[in-house]
Amino acid sequence: MSARPLTEIEYTTIINHLATAGRTRDRLLVILGCATGFRITELLSLTVGQLWDATKGEVSREISVARRKMKGGRSAHNRSIKSRRVPLSEPVRVAVRDYLQSIGTEDATLALFRTCKSGGRPMNRSQAFRIMVGVVGSCGFDTTRISNHTGRKTFVGRVYRATGNDLIATQRIVAHQSPMTTARYLETDASTLDQVVLGLCA
Repeated sequence: MSARPLTEIEYTTIINHLATAGRTRDRLLVILGCATGFRITELLSLTVGQLWDATKGEVSREISVARRKMKGGRSAHNRSIKSRRVPLSEPVRVAVRDYLQSIGTEDATLALFRTCKSGGRPMNRSQAFRIMVGVVGSCGFDTTRISNHTGRKTFVGRVYRATGNDLIATQRIVAHQSPMTTARYLETDASTLDQVVLGLCA
């Protein structure tokens, strides 16, 4: 069963819940997932240095994930996989800054999403999954189909709406090889489809 995206109400509630609880790391994990569309392995590969511009003493204005960190990017024969760059909006940069203030920026090589016991290495996918499902459940929302891919699906839906439902533009932004892949990420419920038909001229 495929992952489902978060609604904007769910997203806002979750972000506020994590902020109130002081869980800046988990809050940033959700925010970056929904604001960049990076896959969980790509998010967990991020280091402090990728989010902090030491020369300017400020949060980076974009994130780049190298080809070798991308899905399928390690294959020597798959040259279609390219690195991906995503600009960061100001609200996202504020969330990054808040988190970096709590963990420090001195060692740029340390994993961004690390744990107390990981020795500077990133948390694993299983822990990220437990965080996502746990916070969704804590906020009283249905955890069915919530997974590590929920953030990426949320991002795709946001981009699609922001582009005026432009499938090709959305495909290029999320770096899918085919628009058909992007189309599978977009969910439309029956009531929305009904409204489209009811809005047609007789």
